[in-house]
Formats: sequence, C-alpha cells, structure tokens
Amino acid sequence: MTNILFWIFSRTPLRLAAGFSWTFAWLWWTVIPIRKRLAIEGYHRAFPGQAAGPDLRRMFAGVILGYFELFREMRIPGSVQVEYINAEAIKKDVDQGQGTFLLGGHFGSWDLISSMTCRDMKFPVSVTVKTPKNIQVAALIERIRTAFGMGLLPTHDCMPRIYQEIEQGHMVAFLLDMRFNRGVSTEFFGHPAKTSPGLPSAALKTGAPIHTVWFLRTGIGRHQAVFGPPLKMTGELEADIGVIQNFYEERIRAAPHNWFWLHDRWR
Repeated sequence: MTNILFWIFSRTPLRLAAGFSWTFAWLWWTVIPIRKRLAIEGYHRAFPGQAAGPDLRRMFAGVILGYFELFREMRIPGSVQVEYINAEAIKKDVDQGQGTFLLGGHFGSWDLISSMTCRDMKFPVSVTVKTPKNIQVAALIERIRTAFGMGLLPTHDCMPRIYQEIEQGHMVAFLLDMRFNRGVSTEFFGHPAKTSPGLPSAALKTGAPIHTVWFLRTGIGRHQAVFGPPLKMTGELEADIGVIQNFYEERIRAAPHNWFWLHDRWR
C-alpha cells in the first residue's frame, strides 16, 4: 500500500495535489472527522473562544500537500523550493565541528523540510524518532529520512548515542512538542502536559548549544526554514524545560494553522 501511495503522490502535479489536499481537508472536517474533536479540544486549550475550523482545515490541507511534495521531491529533486533564513550561526557551528543540538517541531511540512534542510545545508544530523508500530509505515519513514542523508536514533535508551554524536561534532535534532508518556510534568499553554527532559539534560552535560528551527509554507511547493538563535539555558532542568516549551508556544501563537493539532499533547 505504501508503495502505491508513493507512486501516486510522487507523480501528481503539485497544483492538482493542492486541490486534492483541500478536498481531503473538507472531507475530514465534514464527513470523516477522525480526531477532529481531539484537534478542536486542543486548539481551544491554546486559543479559548477562537474559531478552530479555519486554522484546523488549513493545517490538515497543508499536511496532506506536504506529502505530495515530499514524494515528488524524492522522485524529482528540485520540485520543492526552500528558503533558509538566519542560518549563519548554526552553519558556523557546523563548519567549525561544534557538536550542536537542533530543536524543531511539528511545524508545516516537517517531514519534507527537515529532510531537505539536512540535504541542502549538508548538516551531519541525526534525529531521535519513535518507531511506528506499523511495519510498512516505519519502513517508509526510514526510507524518507535516510534518502536525504539523515541519521535515525531510536528514542529508547539513546542517550549514549547522542553524547557520542555530539562529541564527534555532529548535530542531534529533537522534536519535543508532542506528548511523552514517561516524561516530566510541565505546562503547555497553561495546562499540564508531559515532555522529555532528554534535551536540556544532554545540553547541560555536553555544553552544546541548542539552536531552533521552524518551518512555514509560503505557497505550493514553496517553504521557509527559519533558524533562531541558540536558546538561553539556565542549567536548572525545570526552568530549561520551560524555555523549550515557551519556544513552541511562541511559534504556535504566531501561526496556529502551522502546527499539527491531531496529537493529544495534554493527555
């Protein structure tokens, strides 16, 4: 099934794919509302009193279109254009062999743009990933990320590997905007949530900087990857977890449609 989807998605013209994506978003919202209630509840936790529909439909359409773009880019490199903004600081660290952490999130078409960023910027990056239970989906994700030169680190018992990557002057990427069942309690938009303490703990132990990046769609087949300055960490675990969550809140408030609301962040 995944091979069939790859064949179809990779050969669909992007303007036609955009129309399909908005149709899928309408069907999701009106006919097959899988996780619709979950998305609305999460949205209203962050933005009480604000209409959820426009942002959630735009989010859903963007996610679907992103996979059309991803598979087409894998088949025809150069199909998608990415503008890299404020990348000078992190590029300098990489060029100097400085072990570096990169904090990203489920912004925009994250699977597409994170992979393209690794390839285009020539970052020696590995990302911590939770392996899906579905064997075909797990194989597809591995195929996508390794095709663009991205290393994969399993989330279970991965800290020794992370320290080794940093010592070798490599980059390790974290996505900490989703729920971690064994994480520590924090607040996200003023509500209790769990998150992983792995990144602030590793940054404290290694002294490596934590750069940030977020992704934005600017059109059909056009995106931005925007890098922020290294986060100012305090050395106190709870405070540093708060710094990380504040980064996510700021980016989500700036563009609510740009974050993936189909995950139960607060459960």
